[in-house]
Amino acid sequence: MRLSRSSPRWIVYLFSSLLVALALFTAFGERGVFHLWRLQGEKKQLQEKNFLLQKENDGLRERVERIRRDDAYLEKMAREELDLTRPGETVYRFAPADSARGKGEAAKSPGAAPKEPPS
Repeated sequence: MRLSRSSPRWIVYLFSSLLVALALFTAFGERGVFHLWRLQGEKKQLQEKNFLLQKENDGLRERVERIRRDDAYLEKMAREELDLTRPGETVYRFAPADSARGKGEAAKSPGAAPKEPPS
């Protein structure tokens, strides 16, 4: 009689531990809920990166088409990016406005010694 009384408890404990194990495996397993959640985050990041790369590709395609069709744009790009000039042209380069302004302000600030040009 004692055997029959403990038998249902043993089955309940076994069934409960199987349910707990299944719940843990479902939540934390290789294909569990948390893994799925992390994969969805990665998917979202990859979709955003893909969108940005597609936009960049569209811009580059437009630039290529403009270079193929527009000679003035091609000349502008050659001058700016490759530092090309026409025969007989003289190119004058000026210091950027930021660096000239920064030097002037440093000399005008109180307590700053005037800078002498190098000899």
